[in-house]
Amino acid sequence: MSKLRKILVGLDGSKNSFRALKTAMQFAKPTGASITCISVIQTFPTEMGRKKTMIGKMQSKHVQHFTEIAKAMCAKKDVGFFNVLEFGEEGRKIVSFAQKNNFDLIVIGSRGRGEMKEFFLGSTSNYVAHKSKIPVLIIK
Repeated sequence: MSKLRKILVGLDGSKNSFRALKTAMQFAKPTGASITCISVIQTFPTEMGRKKTMIGKMQSKHVQHFTEIAKAMCAKKDVGFFNVLEFGEEGRKIVSFAQKNNFDLIVIGSRGRGEMKEFFLGSTSNYVAHKSKIPVLIIK
C-alpha cells in the first residue's frame, strides 16, 4: 500500500465504529493522513418514489453528537478531521464516496447500528469488504 493520505471511517455512533476511528487515528498520526468520517442515514423508497428517512430530528441530533465526539478525539491527537453526512443505503454510499474521493483506506466496524445483521460481519461491513476496490480494514 502506498503512503496513506486519506482514510475514510464509517461512523454510526456504535462502539465498533468508535473502535474503527481509534484504529484509523493510529494509522493517520504517523503518516500525516487525514480522517473523514462518513455517517449514512438509511432511507427507503416510499410508494410515491420519494425517499423517507428512518430517523427524525432526535436521531439527527444524535448523529451531530457522535460526530462532535469524533472531531474532538481527532483534535486531541492532532489528526486532520472532516465529516460527511449522506442519505441512502450505507454500504453503497461508503463504497461510492470512497472511490469518488480517492481514499487510500476504509476503516469500518464489523457491526454497527444497522437493522439487518449477518452472522460474522454486519451487513454494511460485509458489503463494503466485498464491493470496495479500496483496501478495507474491518474492526471487531
